[in-house]
Amino acid sequence: MKLLDRYTSSLFLRNLLLALAALSFLFWFQSMLPDFYDHKYTSKQILIYHAMNIPQIITQMAPPSVLLATVITLSGLSRNYELIACYALGWGVKRILAPLTVIIAIFCFLLLILQNFLPPIFQTRLRYKITTMEKKMDFFLDLKRDKIWYRSNNMIYNLKHFDDSSQTIHGIFLYTFNDDFELIEVVAAEKAKFLSPGWKLLKGNVTVFSEESPFPVTKNFDEKEVLIAESPKDFREIEKEVDGLKFEELLRYIRKMKQAGVSTRRYEVRLHARISLSLMPMIMCFLAVPFSLSTRREGGLMKDLGICFIIIFFYWLFYSVSLSMGTNGSLTPWFAAWLPSGFFFLLATGFLLRN
Repeated sequence: MKLLDRYTSSLFLRNLLLALAALSFLFWFQSMLPDFYDHKYTSKQILIYHAMNIPQIITQMAPPSVLLATVITLSGLSRNYELIACYALGWGVKRILAPLTVIIAIFCFLLLILQNFLPPIFQTRLRYKITTMEKKMDFFLDLKRDKIWYRSNNMIYNLKHFDDSSQTIHGIFLYTFNDDFELIEVVAAEKAKFLSPGWKLLKGNVTVFSEESPFPVTKNFDEKEVLIAESPKDFREIEKEVDGLKFEELLRYIRKMKQAGVSTRRYEVRLHARISLSLMPMIMCFLAVPFSLSTRREGGLMKDLGICFIIIFFYWLFYSVSLSMGTNGSLTPWFAAWLPSGFFFLLATGFLLRN
């Protein structure tokens, strides 16, 4: 690598690390403030819980960090007239950007790998909140058997799928135990709808195990109301558990849900969003170039940072709205996840062609 390549690469890496650290810290700090104000948890619990979220915050802050690093690096070269020296040596824009694009390509690859290794950290964080902070029983997602296990007091729930939008459980088994942890009743139903303060089971059967009878007794029902301590708010944590699946596990989960006739839009959106977010840093780099490669010294660093934050604001706004539209069915999942990336790629290409 030539001396100039090493110089621009080291300058960019330094700015990238500083931008990533600064943005991640700001996002992490503001996410903790509501918990500190609520006084619901101890300071130690809040710090541990949010510390587990740092890897996820880093992945989210990666695109704007690359944008900031690119603008600061190239605009700095421009203000110091170092770009003029590069042009005098016969180096065009492509040649100047070559070492930066290589670094960002490696960064995108590492980000994609990190997106696949984040799920175990996410699951640990979620279970820490449930068992330690909320003092609730844990649940377990058994993907191979397409089941979700949830324990509460003397009952164990076996759910196939919980639909938060309709507050409906698809496929449910309720196992009731006595104080000696002996099975006394099993209730199975195709669906369970929440009707405050309890749940209504539809099309199922009840099997009772009694010491007085050597054989269990089973009775069918069309509707049955049961009192379950958990509400849809408690089962909503199951939706977060799906975020903790790796790529191949999430794909398998989506296939099984489709076979069961359950809508998988939100899961497909999340899957495509992970991949599109990993490639977004490269697009942000190209988008930053037209605002940075200028021989003029107008505005200074504050103007460059202002442009960056405007782009970041519209990027996150567009990204959030697009994912929401994909989740509610207004857009197909893959299109919703890739639309922001495609839009900003076309925008960056247009600016580059104009310059």
